Amino acid sequence: MNPPNNKPENNGPENNGPENPNPYILVVDDDEEFRSALKDILDEEGYTVLTACDGEDAFCMAKKHDVRLIISDLRMPILNGIALLELIRDQNPLIKVIIVTAYEEVASYIKVMSLGAFEYMKKPLDLDKLKELVAGVMRDAQ
Repeated sequence: MNPPNNKPENNGPENNGPENPNPYILVVDDDEEFRSALKDILDEEGYTVLTACDGEDAFCMAKKHDVRLIISDLRMPILNGIALLELIRDQNPLIKVIIVTAYEEVASYIKVMSLGAFEYMKKPLDLDKLKELVAGVMRDAQ
């Protein structure tokens, strides 16, 4: 049994067993309302979506599941979006990462794009653009 922690529970299955042959999208944000809303939008589009409240949990989930796309906030406690992107690039460079942020900073944009982010988007998100990006990534993942 794992020791209790004070983090919100993550939303996701324990494995990619036969009941779920589809690759996952992982939504990572410390803002529970944003995370839940984005999950609902992607669920409605027919995708299988996991969520995590910080980069550390997201990295663990990405190692356990067939994640093809991560949509991550830039600024989070414990492990921010840049650190998560670096870990993902080292672990599995085939996973696409979209970084989202409420703060439009040129330095952050340059940093995440130089680390290989698939896209950098400012909140509030352009949902049509996001859906188009997600559809392309997930179509290629099939």
